[in-house]
Amino acid sequence: MPNKTLVWTGSEWRDGRLNVFEHQDQKQAAAYIFDGSQWRASRPTPVEFPPVIGGVSASFTAVETATLALPAGVLLGDVVVSVCASYGTATPTPERRRTRRAVTTGASVETEHDPLRTGYVMTLDPTKLHLKVSTFEWTPDKGSAVTWRVSGAKDTNAVVMNIIYRNADTSRLPADPLVDYTTAMGVDRHQLQAGTDHQSLYVAVAISHDLTSARWPAGFTNGIDAFGTFGDMQVHMLAAHTVGAPSSPGVLQLDATVPELGVALITVPGRANPDGHGVWILGDSAASVLGTSTYLE
Repeated sequence: MPNKTLVWTGSEWRDGRLNVFEHQDQKQAAAYIFDGSQWRASRPTPVEFPPVIGGVSASFTAVETATLALPAGVLLGDVVVSVCASYGTATPTPERRRTRRAVTTGASVETEHDPLRTGYVMTLDPTKLHLKVSTFEWTPDKGSAVTWRVSGAKDTNAVVMNIIYRNADTSRLPADPLVDYTTAMGVDRHQLQAGTDHQSLYVAVAISHDLTSARWPAGFTNGIDAFGTFGDMQVHMLAAHTVGAPSSPGVLQLDATVPELGVALITVPGRANPDGHGVWILGDSAASVLGTSTYLE
């Protein structure tokens, strides 16, 4: 819905939009909002399966805070999913950001805000590798980067990944973005947990000497990989997404046996399906049973 402009008449608030001339007719001027790139008359319309616009990742060594820029082209209403894996005794925390704003007196007032919704920590034992997820709706005042405070010590290593989704239903963003997570030890494959509706983002974190790649099940897209050094081993953060379904989308296959593996599931909500039925995954014997989980109309 566009921003609504009101003016105070001395006794009440009234519609403050001006009239403009268009050719020979006079009409009411629409209120516009800036999306970070251009002025537009309305906010983005949610779609059932919000598409990925871009993703970036980076590793950090010997830092107290890890700051990673957002992918280029982020716009008002986009959903940012930021994931941080760090090693140490302290769990990663989104940095509280300070912004300065001008007031009517001409002075500058500093206000503190934290736009991030942060999920519970998944910890891989015994290495104490922590994974934390944050999702939030982007607006121009939130800046062009996400900062994580990873430790109070200088010897902390971290891997950060930022992924942007467009046309998500931001009114339905969960307070805790982490839907589920599973862990395993000494494996080279892992059965992924059942997804939810809309877009399901799976983030796998593995600790290994030998892992170089992984293969997601058919139907996964927009894979993003990140690598970092944790002592004498490497941490691998692998992310990909698929449409949600009430059964496992398949097996994540690794090219080496890893001592420790964790897989987190994050849902990016889209427009509610008007027919109330779930997603039909073609060829899925568990999620596409005619008359039970799938209905043709």
